[in-house]
Amino acid sequence: MQFKWKYSGKCWKFGNNLGIDGDIMPLRFAIERELNPEILKNYLMSGIDKDFHNKVRPGDIIVAGKRFAQGNPHIQGFLGIVGKKLGLVVESIPRGSFRNAINAGLPFLPNCPGVTELVEDGDDLQVDFKNGEFINISKKSKHNFKPLDEKLQTRLEIGDWKANFSLRLSSK
Repeated sequence: MQFKWKYSGKCWKFGNNLGIDGDIMPLRFAIERELNPEILKNYLMSGIDKDFHNKVRPGDIIVAGKRFAQGNPHIQGFLGIVGKKLGLVVESIPRGSFRNAINAGLPFLPNCPGVTELVEDGDDLQVDFKNGEFINISKKSKHNFKPLDEKLQTRLEIGDWKANFSLRLSSK
C-alpha cells in the first residue's frame, strides 16, 4: 500500500499542552500495552471529547498548539490517530512524542509556529505533508511549513514499525 502524503478534510483545532495520557488517549491503554490502531482509534481525544472518534473522517487534520502529546512518551495516541487516518499539524511536539509519531507512521508537520491562528474548527484544509504545503480552503490562505527531513519521510514510507506490529499480531 502506498503511503498517503496529501490530506484533505476538516480541521479539528486544539490548544496547547495536550497530554498524551488522558487528553489524547486514556492511560489504561499504555498500561495494558495495547498497540492495535483499530482498537485505539475509538478512544482518540476522549479526554477532551468522548464522541470525537465518531465525528472525524479519514483525511481530516488535527491542528494543535505547543507541546502536543506532552508527558510520558507513549505511542498509543499516535496509533489512534493513524487508525482514524488523520493527519497532524502542530506548533511543537516533545522529542519523545516526535519519535512515537514517526514510529506510528503518522504523517505530520511538527514545527508550525502560529498555525493555530490560521485555522478555526471546521475549516476545510489541504495539507501536503511531504513538502509542508498547508492550505486553508475556507480562508483562502496558503502557508508553507518545514516538512520532516527526507530520511524520516523514508522511514514513514517504509512503515517498518507497522510491519513489525503485524508480524507480532499474526504470531499470537
